[in-house]
Amino acid sequence: MTKDNKDKINFEKFIQGMVDVFYPPACPICKRPRPIVNGIRLNMCKPCRKKAPILVEPICFKCGKKLDNTEDEYCKDCREYAHIYIRSFSAFEYTDSLRKSISEFKYKNKKEFGIVYAREMCNALEAQIKLINPDVLIAVPISKEKMKTRGYNQAQIIADEMGKILGIPVDTELVYRIKNTTPMKNLDKANRIENLKNAFQVTKNVVRYKKVMIVDDIYTTGATIDAIALELRKFGIECYGAFISIGKGF
Repeated sequence: MTKDNKDKINFEKFIQGMVDVFYPPACPICKRPRPIVNGIRLNMCKPCRKKAPILVEPICFKCGKKLDNTEDEYCKDCREYAHIYIRSFSAFEYTDSLRKSISEFKYKNKKEFGIVYAREMCNALEAQIKLINPDVLIAVPISKEKMKTRGYNQAQIIADEMGKILGIPVDTELVYRIKNTTPMKNLDKANRIENLKNAFQVTKNVVRYKKVMIVDDIYTTGATIDAIALELRKFGIECYGAFISIGKGF
């Protein structure tokens, strides 16, 4: 990191600190002002930690989903389905409180929640990410139609903040969504895969990358990251994933 970049980050931290004094940021779970402990503002209230616990082992060696059996290495989905991406990781267990919070971040302009979740992802996943040592972070792109409606890409907010913290470049032009897909939440796995066929396009300026980490809010079936990984694999690029949380899947 250059001196200019460090100075810029320090200045941004100073400005954010001043804003925090007059407009205390909210806990993404309970929406109350986040407490300060030993001079540091927490990302979440301590009681809310129980409503959004960090994901710990045993987890699936492929997708990172919580496992019930400590002797298993892979979840049922990953045993039965050959995912295209190499491996993915998630920071939080999937709870109802977290689901509601991510929905507000995604659909109700609570963009500040994305900063909190990016920081939490870095805290929980930094060791794994450094071990992979990706060349670049890529946010799952949204369609132009959704961008016009929503005004922002929630995955891009997460990726940008993670890039700053971890010192990893963020590429906003490598992958494009060229198809406005049907909302995925009510689709089963087979229909999700069909829905995402030919949904993404990779630019030709990819030769400098060998390993890419895809960033998004929730992993459910892996259909989205697989669709992107399929395109990246055509150029010999390995694809990994980092998510706020991992859903129950199918």
